[in-house]
Amino acid sequence: MNIGILENDEKIANQLKDIINSKYPHYQVSLWNKEEDLKAAIVEGGIYKILFVSLGKNPVELIDYTARLRDLQENMKLIYLADLEPAIYDAFRARPIYILSKEIDSGKVEDSLELALKELNQSKEKNFTVINKQGIFTIPYTKIYYVESDKRKLNIYGHDGLIKTINLKISDFLKYEHGNFFLQCHKSYAVNLMHISQLEKYDIILQNGMQLPISQSRYMDTRAGYLTYLENE
Repeated sequence: MNIGILENDEKIANQLKDIINSKYPHYQVSLWNKEEDLKAAIVEGGIYKILFVSLGKNPVELIDYTARLRDLQENMKLIYLADLEPAIYDAFRARPIYILSKEIDSGKVEDSLELALKELNQSKEKNFTVINKQGIFTIPYTKIYYVESDKRKLNIYGHDGLIKTINLKISDFLKYEHGNFFLQCHKSYAVNLMHISQLEKYDIILQNGMQLPISQSRYMDTRAGYLTYLENE
């Protein structure tokens, strides 16, 4: 995921970047200290899912620009940085999801990121529900990074590791109505496409740094499936 930060104070910009990278080390963070540099990056085709923007002393023009940018890139989430001045109230015309004080608080930065990520995934929010002899349980698809076949059992993994083991074959798991979430990349693994950070020749790197193998016979299908997912995201 690409994240952009427009902030002319280098110390603040690097504070933000460090907080983001400490929590999400595989996200790409771009820094600009001038509005012109941000605009140039956008003109060159830059797409940023989350954009931190420092409003400064004369915010109206920048608010207008980012509001237009948000209309063009509907899935982009804006997070403004501003001193607590009247400009803050005007800033909401561009519908930011959060406003941060320039006295950087790592907890609040993380809160703003979590909210932005939640909103990005809301349209994809759907649950995987299983009803069997073990009981009934539900896991949001946004929480599942991948599943692993273990004989006739299925291990379900999230950001922090194993979530649950259930009595289900991977072939039966893939028969569920998952939408466009899952793709089998290996006889023992199915990956949640929304959590892929990088796809290499025979490995998938997830957003939490975990690596999954891609079978040689499944590489082309995996690559094509992931490209289709990105095009429709």
